[in-house]
Amino acid sequence: MKKIFLFLCVLVVVSLACDLSVNIAPTNEIPTAAETAVLIEPPTTTPEVFISLTQAIPATVVPTVTPLVQPSPVPNTLVTFGRLTLDIPSSVASGASGQEYPRNDSEDAAYWDKTPGHLQVSLNDYYVLQGKLHQPKIYVYPAMPYVELVPVAFESMHRLRNVMNPVAPITADQLPTVPFFNAAQVFASNIQAVSFQNGSGIRFLTEYGQYPAPVNNHELFYQFQGFSNDGEYYIVAILPITAPGLGESSHPESAVAIGGVAYPSMGDPSDDWKAYYAAAANLLDATSPESFTPSISQLDALIQSMWVAP
Repeated sequence: MKKIFLFLCVLVVVSLACDLSVNIAPTNEIPTAAETAVLIEPPTTTPEVFISLTQAIPATVVPTVTPLVQPSPVPNTLVTFGRLTLDIPSSVASGASGQEYPRNDSEDAAYWDKTPGHLQVSLNDYYVLQGKLHQPKIYVYPAMPYVELVPVAFESMHRLRNVMNPVAPITADQLPTVPFFNAAQVFASNIQAVSFQNGSGIRFLTEYGQYPAPVNNHELFYQFQGFSNDGEYYIVAILPITAPGLGESSHPESAVAIGGVAYPSMGDPSDDWKAYYAAAANLLDATSPESFTPSISQLDALIQSMWVAP
């Protein structure tokens, strides 16, 4: 009986193995596209039923991750004209144009028109150009030929050398003036040394006039004067700037009191002019550099980017 029972068990196992060998495909065979189409059958429910079924199954909520994308910086504009290269901040101007001026040593020429030959670079689409007295320009002169031709240039460069190596705090009357301006510097504020790629100098905010003019945004500008490191070139930058708290016009009737000091009467012989200009300097010195337009820091960056080729 035991032998018959064992024989029947073996027979059953063999029969099952045969059935499995028919129904199980080898694992190393990949179904064809036709076979896949047969295996993946569409749902037998109607579209409405299928939608309701899927809605009945709670969906897994995958949190949406917003990538941290840093804003692309607005590129500056790198320009080269003659021996001057500079990187113009986009918040200051969109570009520049340059021109070489020939020597003018005519005896009939006014001193402010005389030049040994120089480079002049004008900033394009300067944000505050409208309504300003001065145009945004950078000048590059050969230092010694300019000194030999124009005595006023000698005086300005002499002052510049002195304030670049000060032994005491710098006062407004010690600062260099623009040799080609036919006017006097009436006050100065925000005085600071600034270096560029191969030179250095000093910048300040100022205004020029042929009379005691009110301090105003029409005439206010950022002035830089400096030398290349080899002393061969003398650089002057005239860049209009707007300050909060000042009148917008140069007309005396539109002048505003500055720091509590009113604009003096033109016929007033008292010393109020010094108090008025001192109040203006104190106000601008106490104003945040970023409150100006363009900001003083942006104009400093423009100057710092300069390279004057030998």
